[in-house]
Amino acid sequence: MPVRLMKFLFRLSVIAFLVGGVAIVLGQTASIVLGDAAQVAAVEEHVSPAMCIAASISGLLAFLLSYAKTEPAGKLADARTPSKVA
Repeated sequence: MPVRLMKFLFRLSVIAFLVGGVAIVLGQTASIVLGDAAQVAAVEEHVSPAMCIAASISGLLAFLLSYAKTEPAGKLADARTPSKVA
């Protein structure tokens, strides 16, 4: 899988689980304000599975990206070797 595609999918999954978290918090807050205790639990039950899947995908992609090489080996080797001063 190309690094560029993995980065795109990582960003997409992070946004998805952050939006899911915000949806849970806002939904539960609105349910508390309205005084509907059953709805507080229902919001989490409906949003949580999708949010957890997105978080798992982003975690796996972050792990894979930590091992992915983003630059060619030549440029990476040149950046690590000290330059010789004559």
